[in-house]
Amino acid sequence: MSDKIAFSLFDGNLTVTWYGIFVTMGILLAYFLYLYLASKRNIDIDFSLELFIWVVVLAIVCCRLFYVVPRKEYYPIDSFEALMRFLGLTKDGLAGLTIVGGIFGGAAGILFCVLRYKKYSYAKVADCVVLCVFLGQIIGRWGNFANQELYGQIVSNPAFQRWPFAVFIDSDGMWHQALYMYEGFFNLIGLIIGLLLFFKYKKLKNFTISLYYVFWYGLVRGSLEFLKLDHLNFPGTEIGVIQVICYSACVVTFILMILNQKGIIRFQSKIYNEAGDSLKLLAEYDKKTVEAVRIEGKSYYEACGEEEAVPFRLAGEYTLAERQLRALVFGKGKAVQKTEPEAQTVTVEETAFDDETVVKKKKIASKKKSAKEQ
Repeated sequence: MSDKIAFSLFDGNLTVTWYGIFVTMGILLAYFLYLYLASKRNIDIDFSLELFIWVVVLAIVCCRLFYVVPRKEYYPIDSFEALMRFLGLTKDGLAGLTIVGGIFGGAAGILFCVLRYKKYSYAKVADCVVLCVFLGQIIGRWGNFANQELYGQIVSNPAFQRWPFAVFIDSDGMWHQALYMYEGFFNLIGLIIGLLLFFKYKKLKNFTISLYYVFWYGLVRGSLEFLKLDHLNFPGTEIGVIQVICYSACVVTFILMILNQKGIIRFQSKIYNEAGDSLKLLAEYDKKTVEAVRIEGKSYYEACGEEEAVPFRLAGEYTLAERQLRALVFGKGKAVQKTEPEAQTVTVEETAFDDETVVKKKKIASKKKSAKEQ
């Protein structure tokens, strides 16, 4: 039995490889980390479960497509067997995945779930997911060790002919640089930095961590290309294609991180920035304050309906139109108790935009007792 195979089932008709085991472990542990991070951002478990399914499925599909599409040996697809081989649905399984494709597939999965539920911003969810991708990559790279792949140039110095500096490759009987180990180590550093950003820097704006992931991954991947035995160059040059792409991504994302933090550009809608879907926007307001709100001359409850205006729902359960209303009425999601004399009467007008109701603040008339009356 090959060292790549962990065990077999059904008289050898189904084999389970070490690569598959490590990748599966990476996915599961990444999901557990996501649940913890999501709980810190008040993302509910039902949304997280469906997100996990879509992200994993689309990531695997795109990983496979990015691997097989540019390779001539998978063409022509002129039979059922050829199609199964193209899709990786054979006895050998998914013998070929490209992690860059998984990034695109995972991003598509997040986008699908965010648009489907309209409960959380894309930027907020993505910041939780990308940190888990770090963990998945760290564990999944051990699958490359089992497959004896992702190695670099020959190590001729006997002092470094040992793990973790080098790995012995059976196919040529020589020691090579253990690139899978190098990448895993630097991704571990990237994960630690990302977690510090996530928990310690409260003023960090949403999507900054997502941009940081692309920056860090591009820096690590581009640098490791120098150590690979062969890499794709631009015709007639020694300039690596992957290196140009990775380093360009580093520069672009670094600039975007700065612009995002300074508020020059915004990667999530204003409604999420102002209201915050993790707040119980109305729960901290007494009923008298809520009743003081006026929408087109009607009371809050008359305009929204008694059932829709229940002030004790989580903000994550509101529709997008309701979020916009609350953000504009209550201002940046900061719910502060107010006494009846301080209650605000708010007049707003509603306009249709992209099939959603956009509420614009028209006028705020504050009713406060004067110092003399008090």
